[in-house]
Amino acid sequence: MKRLSLLIASGLVLAGCASAPPEQRGSQRPMPDQGPPGQTQRLPSQQQPNYDQDNAATDSQTAGPGSTGNTGQQPQTQPEPTPPKSAAQVSSPAVMSLIKRADTLANGGHMEDAAATLERALDLDPRNPFIYQRLAAVRLSEGQAGQAEQLAMKSNSVAGSNPFVAAGNWQLIAEARKSTGDSKGASEARSRAVGYRQSASQYGQ
Repeated sequence: MKRLSLLIASGLVLAGCASAPPEQRGSQRPMPDQGPPGQTQRLPSQQQPNYDQDNAATDSQTAGPGSTGNTGQQPQTQPEPTPPKSAAQVSSPAVMSLIKRADTLANGGHMEDAAATLERALDLDPRNPFIYQRLAAVRLSEGQAGQAEQLAMKSNSVAGSNPFVAAGNWQLIAEARKSTGDSKGASEARSRAVGYRQSASQYGQ
């Protein structure tokens, strides 16, 4: 009986050993050293965020491709050059000598001689709008309104966009049309002369 009790006791001990959970090794990792109290742990140098590079990248993306930033400078526009206002600005000395002689002859009433002198000036400078304009005035003084208008139109064609020349030519055309009784045409020509004078005023005097 005593032997049976020992066997039962031994069996209970073995059963208890078998049912106890085995010890798990390595399941719990030691906590990293947090350092002394009050000290902030820093990340390794390769993990530290570079805020300067991040900000530079953000600025570059915001500016967009091809952007040079706001330098505060506005693009400068070059003013348009002032067109020539007189024959002296575009004529050679030889041409100017003939123009002055023609003016003297016209002021003295020698219109035919003045016209001939201006024709000589045109031979030297066939694209001078001021010569055509003076010749138109001479022909108008001679009563040749049709030829005067044609010469004024020719002056406009070689003058390009010169408002100083165009204003004088359209005034001559208005007078030529008025002399032939073309009141409507004269009024239209005067309106164009006024418009060109306004355009010329932007260049000052």
